[in-house]
Amino acid sequence: MASVVLGTINRNAYVDKSKLTSRFFPSKVGGKPAWLDLRYILEAEKMICTKCKIPLVFLCQLYAPIDEPGFQGQCFHRMLFVFFCNDCISDRTFLVLRSQLSIKNDYYSDAPPKVNDPEITSESWDVKLCKICGCKATVEYENMYCSLYHKKFDISSESTDKKIVILPEYEINEDVDDGSSENDDDESSNNDESSDEYCEDTNNSIGTLHDIENIDEALLEMAYSGDKDDVYFEKFKNTIASVPGQIIRYDRLGIPLWICSKCIPQSNEIPPCSYCGSERQFEFQIMPQILYYLKLPEIPAKESFNFGVLAIYTCPKSCNTNNKQYQEEFLWQQSAL
Repeated sequence: MASVVLGTINRNAYVDKSKLTSRFFPSKVGGKPAWLDLRYILEAEKMICTKCKIPLVFLCQLYAPIDEPGFQGQCFHRMLFVFFCNDCISDRTFLVLRSQLSIKNDYYSDAPPKVNDPEITSESWDVKLCKICGCKATVEYENMYCSLYHKKFDISSESTDKKIVILPEYEINEDVDDGSSENDDDESSNNDESSDEYCEDTNNSIGTLHDIENIDEALLEMAYSGDKDDVYFEKFKNTIASVPGQIIRYDRLGIPLWICSKCIPQSNEIPPCSYCGSERQFEFQIMPQILYYLKLPEIPAKESFNFGVLAIYTCPKSCNTNNKQYQEEFLWQQSAL
């Protein structure tokens, strides 16, 4: 059985911010997107909530190249981006974008990047980015902002404590879940360290569940009113026990780890690829533990950004129909309640 790749955050580790830029192909949470294709970034009108028309918030990106022979090197670089609307309370809007490049491309050398190499930015292709969110700016707003909303946010002297336009930035570190219930001493030591760090972060964060000290109780509350007999939730708890701070589970063509028995999609609820018609397959999920790190404003729980599992489904062929550089994929939200 193939191992599941886990994503974790070490909030206390020093991260060179230059390594979270496009040329280093980072996996990260928050900050501004480190776009892969720098010339064909989506227009601002495509990056707004379809309901409230407010710009979406960048949640995370995952570097996920595919080196299988059948792809003929077309996914040598491949990045998945996730955005969400923080203003919609019910039926929240999500946007998942996929971008990929071959080893020979217009932007990056085939040699590994070095810190002292020249920075590569979209401005080299005359693409200006919003100074607030890092999405494509528009001529209408002096090529400085993507929207009037972000322009007003930038110049407003009023409190913006409850407005979320950009999240704290963290590097996503890789770990592996091999499905084993037994660990050697070194692994146990590392897991204990990870658990200690997670508990410390839990106590210090300002996120939705910041005041809950016990991770099981937190997840139990998020699952749905604490049904301790739910077999899905028991499996969820047991599976994450060795690395409780995991925020990402990457298992392309595998199956999600659902947090409870409610709101699990049927196959006909996952739409096929919009471009080639292939049946989308699961690729990775975002775990509720990420909420501890987002520092969201304290507002009533029913209005906060909260979820059980965010499962991302993508085209199994990772198609590039019509040479679209950013193709939309699908996200299924398993609700917290």
